[in-house]
Amino acid sequence: MEIAMESIKPIIQKIEENLLEQIGQQIGYLIHLNSNVKNLKDQFQKLGDKRHGVQLGIDEAERNGEVMAPEVERWVQKVDNISEGLQGFLEEDVKANTMCLDGWCPNLKSRYSLSRKAKKKTLEIDGLLKDGQFPRMSYRPPPQGIGSSGLKAFESRISIVKEVLKALRDNNINMIAICGMGGIGKTTMAKEVAKIAKDDKLFDEVAMAVVSQNQDNKEIQGQIAEMLGLKLEENSPLVRAERLKNRITSGKSVLVILDDIWDALNLDDLGIPYGGRHNRCKILLTSRSEGACNQMKSQEIFKIEVLFGEEAWTLFREMAGDCVDAPKLCPIAKEVAKECGGLPVALVTVGRALEKKSEFEWSDALQQLKKSIPKNITGLDSKVYSSIKLSYDYLKSDEAKSCFLLCCLFPEDYDIRIEYLVRYGVGQSLLAKIDNVGEARNRVHAIVKNLKRSFLLLDSEKEESVKMHDVVRDVAISIAENHGFLVQCDNEMKEWPKKATYEHSAIWLASEKLERHPDGLVCSKLELLQLLCSANTLQMLPANLFEGMTGLKVLSLIRMSFPSLPESIHVLRNLRALRLDFCEFTDVSAIRALRKLEILSFLGSDIKELPRELENLSHLKVLDLSKCHALQRIPPGLLSSLSHLEELYMSRVLVDWEPMEGNKEGANASLAELMSLSIALKIDIPNIEVLPKHIPFENQMIKFQISVGERMYQNLAETDSYLFKNGLALGRCDIAKRRMLLQLLAKCEILYLKEIKDLKNIAYELDKEGFQCLKVLEVYDSVNVEYVIDATLHQTPRAAFPILESLKLSFLDNLKEIYHCQFPERSLTDAKLGCFRNLRSILLYWCDQLKNVLSLSIARGLVQLQELNISFGFHMEEIFPKEGEDEKALDKIMFPQLTLLKLWSLPRLTGFCTGMGPVQLVQSSLNQEVGSSETDKLTTSEKAEVTDIQQHNTRSDFLVSTPLISHKLFSSTTILWPPNLEELRLSTNDSIEVLFDLDGLKVDSDRQGITTLSELKYLRVGNSSKLAYMWKNVPRGIQGFQNLTLIEVSDCNHLIYLIPLSIAKLLVKLQSIKLRGCDAIKNIVQRDGEEEAADIIMFPKVSSLSLEYLPNLVSLCIEAYSFEWPSNLKTIGSETQSPRKLKKIDEELDSRPHEPRIGSLGFLGRCLECVPHSKNYGPMAVSDQGTTNKSQRSYSVKKEGTLTKPKGPRASDINNSAKIWSLFPSNLIECLKNLESVNLRRCDSIKVVFQLEELNVEESQVAPVLDQLQKLHLNDLPKLMHIWKKGPERIMGFGNLRLLEVENCNNLTNLFSPSIGKLLVMLEEIKVTKCKKIEEILAIAREEEEEEILFYKVNSIWLKDLPNLQCFCKEKNAFEWPSLKKIMSTYSKERKNRWIMTYSNKSKQKNKWIMRHNNKRN
Repeated sequence: MEIAMESIKPIIQKIEENLLEQIGQQIGYLIHLNSNVKNLKDQFQKLGDKRHGVQLGIDEAERNGEVMAPEVERWVQKVDNISEGLQGFLEEDVKANTMCLDGWCPNLKSRYSLSRKAKKKTLEIDGLLKDGQFPRMSYRPPPQGIGSSGLKAFESRISIVKEVLKALRDNNINMIAICGMGGIGKTTMAKEVAKIAKDDKLFDEVAMAVVSQNQDNKEIQGQIAEMLGLKLEENSPLVRAERLKNRITSGKSVLVILDDIWDALNLDDLGIPYGGRHNRCKILLTSRSEGACNQMKSQEIFKIEVLFGEEAWTLFREMAGDCVDAPKLCPIAKEVAKECGGLPVALVTVGRALEKKSEFEWSDALQQLKKSIPKNITGLDSKVYSSIKLSYDYLKSDEAKSCFLLCCLFPEDYDIRIEYLVRYGVGQSLLAKIDNVGEARNRVHAIVKNLKRSFLLLDSEKEESVKMHDVVRDVAISIAENHGFLVQCDNEMKEWPKKATYEHSAIWLASEKLERHPDGLVCSKLELLQLLCSANTLQMLPANLFEGMTGLKVLSLIRMSFPSLPESIHVLRNLRALRLDFCEFTDVSAIRALRKLEILSFLGSDIKELPRELENLSHLKVLDLSKCHALQRIPPGLLSSLSHLEELYMSRVLVDWEPMEGNKEGANASLAELMSLSIALKIDIPNIEVLPKHIPFENQMIKFQISVGERMYQNLAETDSYLFKNGLALGRCDIAKRRMLLQLLAKCEILYLKEIKDLKNIAYELDKEGFQCLKVLEVYDSVNVEYVIDATLHQTPRAAFPILESLKLSFLDNLKEIYHCQFPERSLTDAKLGCFRNLRSILLYWCDQLKNVLSLSIARGLVQLQELNISFGFHMEEIFPKEGEDEKALDKIMFPQLTLLKLWSLPRLTGFCTGMGPVQLVQSSLNQEVGSSETDKLTTSEKAEVTDIQQHNTRSDFLVSTPLISHKLFSSTTILWPPNLEELRLSTNDSIEVLFDLDGLKVDSDRQGITTLSELKYLRVGNSSKLAYMWKNVPRGIQGFQNLTLIEVSDCNHLIYLIPLSIAKLLVKLQSIKLRGCDAIKNIVQRDGEEEAADIIMFPKVSSLSLEYLPNLVSLCIEAYSFEWPSNLKTIGSETQSPRKLKKIDEELDSRPHEPRIGSLGFLGRCLECVPHSKNYGPMAVSDQGTTNKSQRSYSVKKEGTLTKPKGPRASDINNSAKIWSLFPSNLIECLKNLESVNLRRCDSIKVVFQLEELNVEESQVAPVLDQLQKLHLNDLPKLMHIWKKGPERIMGFGNLRLLEVENCNNLTNLFSPSIGKLLVMLEEIKVTKCKKIEEILAIAREEEEEEILFYKVNSIWLKDLPNLQCFCKEKNAFEWPSLKKIMSTYSKERKNRWIMTYSNKSKQKNKWIMRHNNKRN
């Protein structure tokens, strides 16, 4: 016992100590109440002080825009919570409960509780004071990114944004640029791109910096760093760049936007990584300088154009407000908007400035804008003009600035000929260090190019011309006024503007009515004067007009009519350029006094004879007589006296030149005078006899464009060009006898030959060197030509036509070969010896004896060929014959640039290259569709049906029972040669049976084989009598044809269907199908093999369908199954079935040579292949027949998955007259969601256009049907019974149909039912003519169709030659037509019943017409 007590004694002592401690602590609460409360108050005071100090820090952080640390915010919240409770505790509980009975009797329980709470709260405060020691209270806020861009949802802008985003997604592109003129919206678009890129998580971070004209690398770095949350405090450029680079390459993807770039930036100096391994950083530039972007090596440059049409008006209207809709103000507002030229910044500025302004203020603004003096339009100068002026100020040369200002001397929207700028520049000596006019022309064209890159000038559709935006022109005029320019264009102006003084350097006046000119005007500083008038108004120029213009250097009188130049012209001793273009005058001999004149132009003027006085113009460099059609005489010796003449232009001038050489006298000048001049010559010579025979040009570097022969000038397309290439157009010439011509042929770049006699070999007979400079060759109507190149004439000929780009041969009746003799072996390895290696275009027209174009050994070198056009070659058998070419070498043949192939009227053509691919025996179309091996599998009744078809088809004139050699345009080998072909045309051919025969085309096991004609966009085939297949032998898994947008086929009477299903599912971009005059066509799409059970939606983008003269057409696709889907099958396609499962279905289909059992997955999978799987369709008409070995049976599956009676068409159905065929079966309608236009004509078998009966509409979903269809034309459909065949009650669709036109449909009794009528909410025009059985337009309503039908949009009704038409609708007497404007109706007078249209305004509505039935006789 004692031992036990001793062992537990330490435990008991420990317990006693703990008990005593706890008892002491509890007693301490009673004893130390006051001290605990005092401690609590002291700590509470400290906590308050600490809280106040923290609040000061919070206030400071907020003033600095910093973000508080989360622990600080939590601490403050805790302090505020405990402080609120403590205040109440101290003020209420402690005072009220420390003593009772006035303090004489202590309340032990209350004392204990208060003391204990005080102690506990003190400990809490201690903890808060300890936690309140923060190392850092606030931080700089994270970058906010780029805010809203404000980009308007205009198609012109959104399309560019999409392209920019596409480029940003491309891993091979690191830098792109958005370029455009000032105020076009570059920055706005860049911000929109940044926002979308960030929202779509294309980049983790986006940083943007404004660069501007004065590049400051430190500022740019700071902007980027700030948006990335990086603080750059270093001053060293190298250190700052390194830090920024490290931040950008820290691992996140970054888009850096450099806005408003004027000059190329050094990205390394900035610290912006670019290219190579830095592919996680991409750069987007915005600039008004395309050149700067090119210098920075931008991989893609997107140019923003001005807004056009409705987009410009929409933006302007939004800025100006609803006031522009007022009838009186709207026309003025549209004119004002037009003056803004589609420039967004101008539209916004002007629109806002005129918001809520009065009509006279709008009119005043319009006049100011038209006169280019909008000084009083708020913000226009500061926001618009200043932006454009910056571009002008930044031009680096005075030459560029002068050239820019010269462009304002032309009317708005004018096509400014660059040649005018050249001549004005030379005349005013604006170009430094120029020795001749040719150098000046090159300089000005380079300047204009840079101005266009800076978007101060715009491209023109006319050759060698530019345009200036209207707003830019206003800015240019504003700037030019400060340089002494006076520019006025006003067609009502009859006299010069009245000025106190004319201290101008340039004056340009344009008016059709200008007729009064000042007499003796003093303009001592004037250097350029340009007057543009009307040639119909006779101008009386005062004799002293030029008296005070002694400093004039350029005088331009355009479209003026005057008898002679004023006498005062003799004072213009400094005049260097004189333009008298398109003028009418009788005497210009006064120009003899202009001895410093360098440029003289009579372009298009009515001048009959050049004055002899021109001999005095010893400094004349340019004489332009182009289009002076009335010019008949040039005095002998005049041209040879112009010793400094550099350029002579006489195109479209038919002078009767003297046929002599040397210094013989004659009534007219001789062409021999030109032989000694160092000139650029453009001249048309109608008679070859006036050409010098033995005198060549002394100047070996002569530039020339010469036509010889009657009307040969028409061949030189560059007649109006001043940057012309050396060209000759020779007709009916004996070239060999003219030394001058032989001299020029060797230098010729463009050559036209017509009716050249005794010429057999073009290349070496005309030029022994083989035309080393020639780029364009056209030869026609030369009956003796047999070869273009006859290499047999020379043992080692130099390769002819090495840089030829275009070859056109027409009406060469005896042309045998283009290249005669084998191609030199070494030319294939040595580019210098390769003929035609640069050829881009071949056009052969009416070369009847030509059997092929070039042998394959030569054609393999045509790697630059872009266009091959062959027409009316009645002996053409193939394009490129093989001729023993090595089989291994055939794999290397490629025409990578070929985009257009046109084969027209080549009846004997059998293929592109007939030696390629296997030769196949083709039986009749019937035998191929229903072969003997197939009939063995049919039942007795089915065999009988097939026999009926065979007997019927045997009688057809387009089917052949005997086997034939298959002639295919492209085989599986040759179809790979033109990978970038965009357009193919084949017409009038009697040999080709297959367009694309893909037998043998290799497709990898993973279905990723070579894509076939993936760039083909347009396919047109016509009048090909033996064409049986567009596509044949299509291998499974083929890829290609995905960019095809148009298919046109006409007059191909052997064609039974258009597209096999395996190809149809590839045509995802097909937009238009046009089929005409193909008698055998039964359906558009035909099943051609065991297709993959994949998500097949045919023609998702087809918007236009035109079917004409197709007597046997019954449907788009007659081969379809009818299904009632299992209850657990909701959708069909990739949305509910994984690719793995689909592949499994394919494998089952592939492994089953026998007929599948009922209800099997393999059979179901096969059935699913020809059904569009985008929706949960109900019963659908589908079929299993095809051109390959397949069973002709069709089945349907019940909901539980069992077979039922077949609903799809069988062989006998196709020719069953009682069968109701619909062009658009219900199972295909929803595939054609983008169809906009349908045109049907002479399709004799069609009974229903839209089959809606079997459309399945779920309870939760209303199916939209052809909701984009706008036009429906039906003509000559003799069996048509229904346009719309019934349909579900809840159907939706046809909501955009605007035109319904029906003609010669004599089996039709009405147009549509009420359930369809209520859908046609946008219908605008109804035309019904020559339909004999039409009794009513709107059919009698069924019970479920009792709804009100309103034709709100119909504005025109045309009802003509409808003898049985009784009324619009038998059940309703009146309809409301609020928009109706035109009514045309005729009826039979023999009929008692007719319907009439009357106008009613009882309801006080405009254009309310009532259509009612009238039984009265006339």
